[in-house]
Amino acid sequence: MKKSASLFLCSIALLLLCGCACTAPRNAAAPAVEKKIKTGFYIDLGSRGNGVLELARLLSYTPQLELRLLTGEDLRKGALKEIELLVMPGGSSKLQMRSMAPEGVKALREFVQNGGSYVGICAGFHITLNRKERAALLPYTYIPEAVGAKGHVFIDLSPEGADILNVKSGRYRVVYSRGPVAREGAWDKGSCQTLARYKSSVGPVNRPGKSFFNTPALICGTFGKGKVIATSFHPEYDAGTRALLHGCIYAVTGRKTAPVFPRKNFHPFRVAYYNTAPMTGNNQGAIKDLLALDSSPAISVQMGLSEQLLENVDILYLPDSPAHIWKDLAKGYLAGIMTCFMDNGGRVIAVGPGWDQMPSHRNLHRVPAGTSPVKAVLETTGAN
Repeated sequence: MKKSASLFLCSIALLLLCGCACTAPRNAAAPAVEKKIKTGFYIDLGSRGNGVLELARLLSYTPQLELRLLTGEDLRKGALKEIELLVMPGGSSKLQMRSMAPEGVKALREFVQNGGSYVGICAGFHITLNRKERAALLPYTYIPEAVGAKGHVFIDLSPEGADILNVKSGRYRVVYSRGPVAREGAWDKGSCQTLARYKSSVGPVNRPGKSFFNTPALICGTFGKGKVIATSFHPEYDAGTRALLHGCIYAVTGRKTAPVFPRKNFHPFRVAYYNTAPMTGNNQGAIKDLLALDSSPAISVQMGLSEQLLENVDILYLPDSPAHIWKDLAKGYLAGIMTCFMDNGGRVIAVGPGWDQMPSHRNLHRVPAGTSPVKAVLETTGAN
Protein backbone atom coordinates (compact mmCIF):
# COMPACT_ATOMS: atom_id res chain seq x y z
CA MET A 1 0.00 0.00 0.00
CA LYS A 2 2.84 2.33 0.95
CA LYS A 3 4.60 1.44 -2.30
CA SER A 4 1.48 2.30 -4.37
CA ALA A 5 1.11 5.63 -2.58
CA SER A 6 4.75 6.49 -3.24
CA LEU A 7 4.40 5.66 -6.93
CA PHE A 8 1.25 7.83 -7.12
CA LEU A 9 2.97 10.80 -5.51
CA CYS A 10 5.96 10.46 -7.87
CA SER A 11 3.62 10.40 -10.86
CA ILE A 12 1.89 13.59 -9.69
CA ALA A 13 5.23 15.34 -9.17
CA LEU A 14 6.39 14.31 -12.67
CA LEU A 15 3.19 15.62 -14.23
CA LEU A 16 3.59 18.94 -12.42
CA LEU A 17 7.16 19.28 -13.63
CA CYS A 18 6.12 18.49 -17.18
CA GLY A 19 3.28 21.01 -16.94
CA CYS A 20 5.67 23.72 -15.74
CA ALA A 21 8.06 22.94 -18.54
CA CYS A 22 5.27 23.33 -21.14
CA THR A 23 3.84 26.53 -19.79
CA ALA A 24 7.16 28.29 -19.16
CA PRO A 25 9.75 27.15 -21.72
CA ARG A 26 13.30 27.95 -20.80
CA ASN A 27 14.10 29.62 -24.18
CA ALA A 28 10.97 31.77 -24.71
CA ALA A 29 11.26 33.95 -27.82
CA ALA A 30 11.68 37.70 -27.20
CA PRO A 31 8.96 39.96 -28.66
CA ALA A 32 9.76 41.03 -32.23
CA VAL A 33 11.10 44.57 -32.67
CA GLU A 34 9.31 46.42 -35.47
CA LYS A 35 11.67 47.52 -38.21
CA LYS A 36 12.07 51.22 -38.87
CA ILE A 37 10.73 52.71 -42.09
CA LYS A 38 13.65 53.67 -44.34
CA THR A 39 12.78 57.27 -45.09
CA GLY A 40 14.34 59.76 -47.50
CA PHE A 41 13.95 63.53 -46.97
CA TYR A 42 14.73 65.76 -49.96
CA ILE A 43 16.90 68.75 -48.93
CA ASP A 44 18.43 69.99 -52.19
CA LEU A 45 17.93 73.34 -53.96
CA GLY A 46 14.23 74.25 -53.89
CA SER A 47 13.58 72.66 -50.50
CA ARG A 48 13.67 75.89 -48.56
CA GLY A 49 12.09 77.80 -45.73
CA ASN A 50 11.63 77.07 -42.04
CA GLY A 51 9.17 74.33 -42.92
CA VAL A 52 12.09 72.22 -44.16
CA LEU A 53 13.86 72.51 -40.80
CA GLU A 54 10.66 71.88 -38.89
CA LEU A 55 9.92 68.80 -40.97
CA ALA A 56 13.46 67.54 -40.47
CA ARG A 57 13.07 67.98 -36.73
CA LEU A 58 9.74 66.09 -36.62
CA LEU A 59 11.00 63.25 -38.80
CA SER A 60 14.32 62.98 -36.95
CA TYR A 61 12.54 62.64 -33.61
CA THR A 62 10.12 59.99 -34.90
CA PRO A 63 11.53 56.67 -33.62
CA GLN A 64 9.63 54.62 -36.21
CA LEU A 65 11.64 56.24 -39.03
CA GLU A 66 15.23 55.74 -40.17
CA LEU A 67 15.90 59.13 -41.76
CA ARG A 68 18.31 59.87 -44.58
CA LEU A 69 18.82 63.33 -46.12
CA LEU A 70 18.78 63.14 -49.92
CA THR A 71 19.98 65.45 -52.70
CA GLY A 72 19.25 65.41 -56.41
CA GLU A 73 22.58 63.70 -57.00
CA ASP A 74 21.58 60.97 -54.54
CA LEU A 75 18.40 60.34 -56.53
CA ARG A 76 20.33 60.18 -59.78
CA LYS A 77 22.78 57.68 -58.25
CA GLY A 78 20.03 55.27 -57.18
CA ALA A 79 19.52 56.17 -53.50
CA LEU A 80 15.75 55.64 -53.80
CA LYS A 81 16.36 51.91 -54.22
CA GLU A 82 17.42 51.84 -50.56
CA ILE A 83 14.36 53.57 -49.05
CA GLU A 84 10.66 52.86 -48.61
CA LEU A 85 9.26 56.36 -48.07
CA LEU A 86 10.21 59.68 -49.67
CA VAL A 87 9.14 62.97 -48.05
CA MET A 88 9.26 66.02 -50.33
CA PRO A 89 9.04 69.28 -48.33
CA GLY A 90 7.87 72.76 -49.25
CA GLY A 91 9.79 75.47 -51.07
CA SER A 92 9.94 75.80 -54.84
CA SER A 93 8.83 72.80 -56.89
CA LYS A 94 10.43 74.40 -59.95
CA LEU A 95 13.83 74.45 -58.24
CA GLN A 96 13.28 70.99 -56.78
CA MET A 97 12.65 69.66 -60.30
CA ARG A 98 15.75 71.47 -61.52
CA SER A 99 17.94 70.07 -58.75
CA MET A 100 16.68 66.55 -59.42
CA ALA A 101 17.25 66.95 -63.18
CA PRO A 102 15.41 64.66 -65.64
CA GLU A 103 17.34 61.61 -64.42
CA GLY A 104 16.30 62.25 -60.82
CA VAL A 105 12.65 62.83 -61.77
CA LYS A 106 12.70 59.56 -63.70
CA ALA A 107 14.15 57.82 -60.64
CA LEU A 108 11.38 59.36 -58.50
CA ARG A 109 8.64 58.12 -60.83
CA GLU A 110 10.17 54.65 -61.00
CA PHE A 111 10.49 54.56 -57.20
CA VAL A 112 6.76 55.15 -56.72
CA GLN A 113 5.74 53.03 -59.71
CA ASN A 114 7.63 50.06 -58.25
CA GLY A 115 5.89 50.30 -54.88
CA GLY A 116 7.55 53.21 -53.03
CA SER A 117 5.59 55.60 -50.81
CA TYR A 118 5.56 59.38 -51.34
CA VAL A 119 4.48 62.19 -48.99
CA GLY A 120 4.53 65.73 -50.42
CA ILE A 121 4.11 69.04 -48.58
CA CYS A 122 3.26 72.27 -50.47
CA ALA A 123 5.91 72.21 -53.24
CA GLY A 124 5.89 68.44 -52.78
CA PHE A 125 2.15 68.59 -53.61
CA HIS A 126 2.99 70.50 -56.80
CA ILE A 127 5.51 67.79 -57.78
CA THR A 128 2.63 65.27 -57.97
CA LEU A 129 0.42 67.30 -60.34
CA ASN A 130 -0.34 66.31 -63.91
CA ARG A 131 2.03 68.69 -65.70
CA LYS A 132 4.87 67.94 -68.07
CA GLU A 133 6.97 70.32 -65.93
CA ARG A 134 6.33 68.16 -62.84
CA ALA A 135 6.37 64.43 -62.04
CA ALA A 136 2.69 63.80 -62.92
CA LEU A 137 2.00 61.20 -60.23
CA LEU A 138 -1.69 62.08 -59.73
CA PRO A 139 -4.46 63.29 -62.08
CA TYR A 140 -4.80 66.82 -60.69
CA THR A 141 -4.45 69.96 -62.81
CA TYR A 142 -2.62 73.07 -61.56
CA ILE A 143 -4.60 76.35 -61.28
CA PRO A 144 -1.91 79.08 -61.28
CA GLU A 145 -4.29 82.04 -61.03
CA ALA A 146 -5.74 80.86 -57.68
CA VAL A 147 -2.53 80.92 -55.62
CA GLY A 148 -2.86 83.07 -52.49
CA ALA A 149 -0.63 84.72 -49.91
CA LYS A 150 0.54 83.30 -46.59
CA GLY A 151 -1.90 82.91 -43.72
CA HIS A 152 -4.09 80.59 -41.68
CA VAL A 153 -7.01 78.98 -43.50
CA PHE A 154 -9.54 76.25 -42.73
CA ILE A 155 -9.84 72.82 -44.29
CA ASP A 156 -12.50 70.15 -43.91
CA LEU A 157 -11.20 66.59 -43.69
CA SER A 158 -13.82 64.10 -44.89
CA PRO A 159 -14.78 61.01 -42.84
CA GLU A 160 -13.19 58.86 -45.57
CA GLY A 161 -10.03 60.97 -45.37
CA ALA A 162 -9.97 60.65 -41.58
CA ASP A 163 -10.17 56.86 -41.88
CA ILE A 164 -7.28 56.83 -44.35
CA LEU A 165 -5.14 59.07 -42.12
CA ASN A 166 -6.34 57.46 -38.87
CA VAL A 167 -7.18 60.87 -37.36
CA LYS A 168 -10.34 62.80 -36.47
CA SER A 169 -12.48 64.14 -39.29
CA GLY A 170 -13.83 67.67 -39.42
CA ARG A 171 -12.42 71.19 -39.60
CA TYR A 172 -8.74 72.04 -39.09
CA ARG A 173 -7.02 75.45 -38.99
CA VAL A 174 -3.84 75.09 -41.04
CA VAL A 175 -0.93 77.22 -42.26
CA TYR A 176 -1.10 78.02 -45.97
CA SER A 177 1.99 79.56 -47.60
CA ARG A 178 1.43 80.20 -51.30
CA GLY A 179 0.81 76.52 -51.85
CA PRO A 180 -0.28 75.13 -55.23
CA VAL A 181 -3.99 75.02 -56.02
CA ALA A 182 -5.39 72.23 -58.18
CA ARG A 183 -8.54 70.60 -59.46
CA GLU A 184 -9.35 66.99 -60.20
CA GLY A 185 -8.35 65.87 -63.68
CA ALA A 186 -10.53 64.04 -66.17
CA TRP A 187 -8.37 60.94 -66.59
CA ASP A 188 -8.19 57.84 -64.39
CA LYS A 189 -10.27 59.26 -61.54
CA GLY A 190 -10.32 55.89 -59.83
CA SER A 191 -6.63 56.19 -58.95
CA CYS A 192 -7.02 59.28 -56.73
CA GLN A 193 -9.15 60.82 -54.03
CA THR A 194 -9.55 64.28 -52.47
CA LEU A 195 -9.45 63.83 -48.70
CA ALA A 196 -9.75 67.47 -47.59
CA ARG A 197 -10.86 70.76 -49.16
CA TYR A 198 -10.16 74.40 -48.34
CA LYS A 199 -13.04 76.11 -46.57
CA SER A 200 -11.49 79.57 -46.52
CA SER A 201 -8.98 81.45 -48.65
CA VAL A 202 -6.34 84.18 -48.40
CA GLY A 203 -5.81 87.00 -50.85
CA PRO A 204 -3.85 86.72 -54.09
CA VAL A 205 -0.15 87.46 -54.12
CA ASN A 206 1.28 90.13 -56.47
CA ARG A 207 -1.41 89.68 -59.12
CA PRO A 208 -5.19 89.46 -59.54
CA GLY A 209 -6.27 85.99 -58.47
CA LYS A 210 -9.22 83.81 -57.61
CA SER A 211 -10.32 82.31 -54.32
CA PHE A 212 -9.22 78.72 -53.82
CA PHE A 213 -12.26 77.98 -51.64
CA ASN A 214 -13.38 74.34 -51.96
CA THR A 215 -10.32 73.26 -53.96
CA PRO A 216 -8.35 70.13 -52.92
CA ALA A 217 -6.11 70.67 -49.87
CA LEU A 218 -5.09 67.05 -49.28
CA ILE A 219 -5.00 64.42 -52.02
CA CYS A 220 -4.00 60.80 -52.25
CA GLY A 221 -3.85 58.06 -54.84
CA THR A 222 -1.79 55.37 -56.46
CA PHE A 223 0.85 55.50 -59.15
CA GLY A 224 1.75 52.07 -60.40
CA LYS A 225 2.28 49.91 -57.30
CA GLY A 226 3.09 52.88 -55.07
CA LYS A 227 1.05 55.18 -52.84
CA VAL A 228 1.06 58.98 -53.03
CA ILE A 229 -0.34 61.53 -50.59
CA ALA A 230 0.19 65.30 -50.53
CA THR A 231 -0.96 68.49 -48.80
CA SER A 232 -0.78 71.96 -50.33
CA PHE A 233 -0.71 73.44 -46.81
CA HIS A 234 1.95 73.02 -44.08
CA PRO A 235 0.89 70.55 -41.35
CA GLU A 236 4.33 70.70 -39.71
CA TYR A 237 4.09 74.32 -38.50
CA ASP A 238 1.36 73.99 -35.86
CA ALA A 239 1.21 71.44 -33.03
CA GLY A 240 -2.52 71.04 -33.71
CA THR A 241 -2.00 69.83 -37.28
CA ARG A 242 1.10 67.65 -36.92
CA ALA A 243 -1.22 64.66 -36.52
CA LEU A 244 -2.15 65.22 -40.18
CA LEU A 245 1.51 64.86 -41.19
CA HIS A 246 1.83 61.58 -39.33
CA GLY A 247 -1.55 60.58 -40.72
CA CYS A 248 -0.12 61.02 -44.21
CA ILE A 249 2.75 58.69 -43.32
CA TYR A 250 0.23 56.18 -41.96
CA ALA A 251 -1.84 56.42 -45.15
CA VAL A 252 1.03 55.33 -47.40
CA THR A 253 2.92 52.97 -45.08
CA GLY A 254 0.26 51.54 -42.76
CA ARG A 255 2.47 52.38 -39.74
CA LYS A 256 1.54 54.70 -36.86
CA THR A 257 4.26 57.25 -36.13
CA ALA A 258 4.74 60.01 -33.57
CA PRO A 259 7.73 62.19 -32.59
CA VAL A 260 9.44 61.91 -29.21
CA PHE A 261 11.01 65.27 -28.41
CA PRO A 262 14.10 65.75 -26.19
CA ARG A 263 13.43 66.70 -22.59
CA LYS A 264 14.40 70.23 -21.52
CA ASN A 265 15.69 71.63 -18.26
CA PHE A 266 13.51 74.07 -16.39
CA HIS A 267 14.01 77.53 -17.95
CA PRO A 268 16.32 76.55 -20.85
CA PHE A 269 18.25 79.19 -22.79
CA ARG A 270 15.91 80.46 -25.50
CA VAL A 271 17.57 80.63 -28.91
CA ALA A 272 16.30 81.98 -32.23
CA TYR A 273 18.02 80.28 -35.19
CA TYR A 274 18.10 82.41 -38.33
CA ASN A 275 17.85 80.03 -41.25
CA THR A 276 19.96 81.39 -44.13
CA ALA A 277 19.60 78.13 -46.10
CA PRO A 278 16.97 79.58 -48.49
CA MET A 279 19.63 82.04 -49.68
CA THR A 280 22.65 79.75 -49.49
CA GLY A 281 21.15 76.34 -50.30
CA ASN A 282 22.92 74.79 -47.29
CA ASN A 283 19.91 72.94 -45.87
CA GLN A 284 22.06 70.09 -44.61
CA GLY A 285 24.16 72.43 -42.46
CA ALA A 286 21.07 74.20 -41.13
CA ILE A 287 19.39 70.90 -40.23
CA LYS A 288 22.55 69.69 -38.49
CA ASP A 289 22.77 72.93 -36.47
CA LEU A 290 19.10 72.87 -35.52
CA LEU A 291 19.12 69.25 -34.35
CA ALA A 292 22.32 69.80 -32.35
CA LEU A 293 20.83 72.82 -30.56
CA ASP A 294 17.50 71.10 -30.02
CA SER A 295 19.10 67.97 -28.59
CA SER A 296 20.59 69.93 -25.68
CA PRO A 297 18.36 69.93 -22.57
CA ALA A 298 19.73 73.38 -21.74
CA ILE A 299 18.56 74.99 -25.01
CA SER A 300 15.13 75.71 -26.46
CA VAL A 301 15.29 76.70 -30.13
CA GLN A 302 12.92 78.47 -32.51
CA MET A 303 13.45 79.47 -36.12
CA GLY A 304 13.18 82.89 -37.66
CA LEU A 305 14.18 86.54 -37.31
CA SER A 306 11.45 89.00 -36.45
CA GLU A 307 10.76 91.65 -33.85
CA GLN A 308 8.07 89.50 -32.22
CA LEU A 309 10.33 86.44 -32.03
CA LEU A 310 13.28 88.37 -30.59
CA GLU A 311 11.05 89.65 -27.78
CA ASN A 312 10.77 86.06 -26.55
CA VAL A 313 14.35 84.75 -26.82
CA ASP A 314 17.69 85.34 -25.11
CA ILE A 315 20.02 84.61 -28.04
CA LEU A 316 19.96 85.04 -31.81
CA TYR A 317 22.13 82.47 -33.62
CA LEU A 318 23.46 83.43 -37.06
CA PRO A 319 24.94 80.34 -38.78
CA ASP A 320 28.03 80.33 -40.97
CA SER A 321 26.98 82.07 -44.20
CA PRO A 322 28.47 83.97 -47.17
CA ALA A 323 29.20 87.67 -46.68
CA HIS A 324 26.38 88.73 -48.99
CA ILE A 325 23.82 87.55 -46.40
CA TRP A 326 24.78 90.36 -44.02
CA LYS A 327 24.77 92.86 -46.89
CA ASP A 328 21.22 91.80 -47.74
CA LEU A 329 20.11 92.13 -44.11
CA ALA A 330 21.78 95.53 -43.74
CA LYS A 331 19.70 96.90 -46.62
CA GLY A 332 16.43 96.24 -44.81
CA TYR A 333 14.90 96.63 -41.37
CA LEU A 334 16.27 93.37 -39.92
CA ALA A 335 19.65 94.90 -39.08
CA GLY A 336 17.88 97.52 -36.97
CA ILE A 337 15.84 94.85 -35.19
CA MET A 338 19.04 92.96 -34.34
CA THR A 339 20.74 96.12 -33.00
CA CYS A 340 17.71 96.95 -30.86
CA PHE A 341 17.71 93.36 -29.56
CA MET A 342 21.37 93.68 -28.48
CA ASP A 343 20.81 97.15 -26.98
CA ASN A 344 18.13 95.60 -24.77
CA GLY A 345 20.45 92.87 -23.50
CA GLY A 346 19.93 90.16 -26.11
CA ARG A 347 23.00 88.32 -27.35
CA VAL A 348 23.85 87.56 -30.98
CA ILE A 349 26.16 84.70 -31.94
CA ALA A 350 27.62 85.20 -35.44
CA VAL A 351 29.41 82.13 -36.81
CA GLY A 352 32.18 82.38 -39.38
CA PRO A 353 33.78 85.24 -41.35
CA GLY A 354 30.63 86.00 -43.35
CA TRP A 355 29.42 88.27 -40.54
CA ASP A 356 32.69 90.21 -40.15
CA GLN A 357 31.11 93.33 -41.64
CA MET A 358 28.60 93.58 -38.81
CA PRO A 359 29.34 96.61 -36.60
CA SER A 360 30.86 95.80 -33.20
CA HIS A 361 28.58 95.57 -30.17
CA ARG A 362 29.12 94.48 -26.58
CA ASN A 363 26.51 91.74 -27.03
CA LEU A 364 27.79 90.51 -30.41
CA HIS A 365 29.83 87.32 -30.05
CA ARG A 366 31.86 86.24 -33.05
CA VAL A 367 32.51 82.49 -33.27
CA PRO A 368 34.90 80.66 -35.65
CA ALA A 369 33.35 78.52 -38.38
CA GLY A 370 33.08 74.87 -37.37
CA THR A 371 32.37 75.60 -33.70
CA SER A 372 29.71 73.35 -32.16
CA PRO A 373 26.49 75.39 -31.94
CA VAL A 374 25.74 74.00 -28.47
CA LYS A 375 29.22 74.93 -27.24
CA ALA A 376 28.86 78.42 -28.74
CA VAL A 377 25.54 79.03 -26.96
CA LEU A 378 26.64 77.65 -23.59
CA GLU A 379 29.95 79.52 -23.62
CA THR A 380 28.21 82.77 -24.59
CA THR A 381 25.78 82.42 -21.68
CA GLY A 382 28.54 81.46 -19.25
CA ALA A 383 26.97 78.07 -18.66
CA ASN A 384 30.09 76.20 -19.82
